[in-house]
Amino acid sequence: MAFDNLLSFIIKNRLEKMRKLLLESDLISIQKQIEKYDYKKLQLVKKYHLINGLNHVVKNSPYYKDKMPPQIKDLKFDNALAIIPKLPFTTSAEVSKDSEQFLAIPKEDVVNIHFTYGTTGGKKTIYNSKKDMEQINNSYTLGFLNCGIEKTDIAQLVYSFGVWGLAENIQRVLLNLGIITLSTGNYVNFQEQQQFIEKFGTTVIFGTPSYVYNLASECDLPQKSKDKMKAILVGGEGLPEHRRTIIEERLGGEVYINYGLNEVGGGIGSECKIHKGYHVFPSVHVEIVNPKTREPVDIEEYGELVVTTLNREAMPLIRYRTGDMTRLIDGDCDCGLKLPRIDYLKGRADDKVVIGAAEKYYPINFDLLFDPMPEIKDYWIEISTRNEKDALLVHVLADKPSKKLEQKIIEKFYTMDSIKIDIETTKTLNVPEVVFIDKLPKGGKRRRLVDKRKFLK
Repeated sequence: MAFDNLLSFIIKNRLEKMRKLLLESDLISIQKQIEKYDYKKLQLVKKYHLINGLNHVVKNSPYYKDKMPPQIKDLKFDNALAIIPKLPFTTSAEVSKDSEQFLAIPKEDVVNIHFTYGTTGGKKTIYNSKKDMEQINNSYTLGFLNCGIEKTDIAQLVYSFGVWGLAENIQRVLLNLGIITLSTGNYVNFQEQQQFIEKFGTTVIFGTPSYVYNLASECDLPQKSKDKMKAILVGGEGLPEHRRTIIEERLGGEVYINYGLNEVGGGIGSECKIHKGYHVFPSVHVEIVNPKTREPVDIEEYGELVVTTLNREAMPLIRYRTGDMTRLIDGDCDCGLKLPRIDYLKGRADDKVVIGAAEKYYPINFDLLFDPMPEIKDYWIEISTRNEKDALLVHVLADKPSKKLEQKIIEKFYTMDSIKIDIETTKTLNVPEVVFIDKLPKGGKRRRLVDKRKFLK
């Protein structure tokens, strides 16, 4: 116990020094500290936060008080990580039903409230303390540094502002870092966005993949503006590889995808210049489990991402089931950063659908199918039943709709052996149909696969 107390004292002092450094917003000094990260130090800090965090929720969270196993009382550095698989899971439905039951501080100490989009179980109310807002700043700062952002950059923020809170978080961090920020949002038209880029010499753009892709498609930037553009940071949705290429070609910057969830305090991880998955921020602990058995999967095997917040004060979440399907990436990244990595999302556990003769599909299966087709700007697939067979109706946004493109899309489906067999051999699937659309539906995040059969059962 004496050793644990001494170790906790040392780690606490070092973390306080790092906190002060982050508050000073000295990017060069922060970068030097990040480069000193190593696996052993990160594991010690994780254990420290886990011990303090679990003691905090047991004492203060109405939801977790009676749910934690007896072993929590005997937490030490040598058994802190081993106890995680013994802890209860937290689901999206439980947070949606009553966010206040997770509140672990007095309500008068809450300084920020924001909400999720509500695409996975209804809108969730998310509470943050002053300390939590600092942690969000720290995670975002780390993500920005991973993407090469510097104090001399000029950032254009084209996310929507509102209850989601993402745009406000990014704006606050950029201003704290002393980076000139053009908070244009996504309410001005694409021509006006281009005028801002050209007039102020934008070097970094922040936005959702779909909006930035459409911005890139509509803009005709002069070469000097493309040459100034350094980085384009996107998040909130997936990004097919061909879209990344188009964005980079038309806007000039290097695209970086970031991943996060408002439920767990915003950022979870970000790409680096190697572009091989997301580096996971030190503010969370991640696991990959089988969504059915809830047991851990083997390293590099796909499963559901489960997140435990490590240093969250107002609304800590333990083993939160994100519903996102990914895997841990084994080995060190060539960029040299020692933070663990997860792969790009394969889809959501509840996005997986069975089509035809029991073949299972994720949205990524169709993203990869349409990646080589630059004629397609966007799409989603509606799954229904017709003549006692499954039916696929593909909604396609394209610059030049035509019968030729329609046929090309249908032929693409036949390149998937499982689809072809179900159409021609098992007779469980109708020939896919294509309908061209003029614009995307309004709203937040959209699903690639919309299973109408669920509403018919």
